[in-house]
Amino acid sequence: MSENIPAATGQAADNAQKSDPRKFDIVINRRSGTVLKTGEAGIESGLREGFGDQCGEIMMIDGKDIAATVRDWVAKNAGSGRGLVIGGGDGTVLTAAGEVLGREDIALGVLPLGTHNLFARQLGFAADFKKAAAQYKNSAPASVDVGQVNGKNFLVGLMIDRNSVEFYQAREDFRDKKYFRGLRKIFSMAAGVIGGRKLKLDVDGKLHTGRIFIVTNNMLSPKPSPKPAPFALPSSETLKPVIENALAKGAQDDGRLALYAFKGGAHNVASLTAAITDGSWTQHKSVTVTSGQALSITPSGKDKAGKQAELPIILDGEETKTTYPLEVKIVPKGLRVFRPGG
Repeated sequence: MSENIPAATGQAADNAQKSDPRKFDIVINRRSGTVLKTGEAGIESGLREGFGDQCGEIMMIDGKDIAATVRDWVAKNAGSGRGLVIGGGDGTVLTAAGEVLGREDIALGVLPLGTHNLFARQLGFAADFKKAAAQYKNSAPASVDVGQVNGKNFLVGLMIDRNSVEFYQAREDFRDKKYFRGLRKIFSMAAGVIGGRKLKLDVDGKLHTGRIFIVTNNMLSPKPSPKPAPFALPSSETLKPVIENALAKGAQDDGRLALYAFKGGAHNVASLTAAITDGSWTQHKSVTVTSGQALSITPSGKDKAGKQAELPIILDGEETKTTYPLEVKIVPKGLRVFRPGG
């Protein structure tokens, strides 16, 4: 992924590519959650119906080939009047975005084919991929902010704590049908959030203590979520809208990072659950919020930087590794994307 992103420049950048490409070529990560559930034939049929006569080539590829495929497409098609759309989850979109960051001649389209699809939803696309495909008939390019931590980019956010890392590791275990290992990590994560594994971090000279730490690209504006039916078991379908609403952004980028520290603990988790449903969790007593255009994050006390080994973090839903200190910043208008019309 690109590490140095030149900022796009206002209206000139937004006019650099046509808002109505003759064709949209579509690159799909075949291991994305919706693809695995629906099947490749069903995805292709839905996309051709949604895009209509604007549907160009549909490429089903493995996740490891996303960057190279985007790079090849850009070399052949930049400035040709064709659009590029990436179908997958937030990690897939981030990988693709790394090949076009800072370019004014390319606007990237996204389709919600992953588990949470937070970036696509924050841009205004429908949760259903067929409805999202139809929205490209009335779309236009716009420039959005990009987050960066130690030279690594993110579009939605990063998660620092071990509890969050184990949750995402469990998700991959379930996807690979390693159920026992996934269940063990889910149990460990839940136990950590409720009763253990506190982390103390120095954020620009201020101490934060918590069991979950999230840094988001721009401040969040949570929305109320539908209350689940009584006695309903949680599932990906029932939790998905709750997570989307809890991590919703405002309509415009505000150019500020936000760090959210969750204290955890049984009592706090119980009351925070209600606050997440009604959209008030950012004001909850167990949540500490710090914001700014740049944040410097280091462990506090005996684990100070210099004694810290490489640590796993989650960038846009995908695990990667880095070391403390975490130097996090906003790159204003670093990526051009298609947004749906009104």
